[in-house]
Amino acid sequence: MGVRNRCRRTLLQARFAARVNGMSLARNIEALRKMLDHPEPGLGAPLEPGDWAWIASLGEAVEASLDEIRKRIDDSLENWSMDRLSLVTGLVLEQAVGEMMFLDPPTPVPVVIDEAVELGRKFDSEDAAGLINGVLDTIAREIAPGSDRRR
Repeated sequence: MGVRNRCRRTLLQARFAARVNGMSLARNIEALRKMLDHPEPGLGAPLEPGDWAWIASLGEAVEASLDEIRKRIDDSLENWSMDRLSLVTGLVLEQAVGEMMFLDPPTPVPVVIDEAVELGRKFDSEDAAGLINGVLDTIAREIAPGSDRRR
């Protein structure tokens, strides 16, 4: 598993925790950082400071544009709506659309989609992974390469 993959997983877990516990995203990211940095529980290798900065940057980009992100996702769902998605699927989609449209420097769209599908498969289900792939593919076609991503 690559470092960016671990970063995306960590951000997803922090965003999930924030939705469940009502604490800020920054506070949940810090809690995860302390757990990963602590050698005792053996939860995994710590991330580097630059990786934590990337996590915070993507988290901030998603939070700052959440209304626009959710509208774009909702517009891309056929016979479905955001409120019908599982919490995890919704969070994965929000995070991926935020990464595709608002992260600077941008991540290549195929990478974002592949990583989001894997997150859906790992933390939700195979069906969720298929839905994530379809929605993100639709959105990616709308924000064609070379265009202003924030269309």
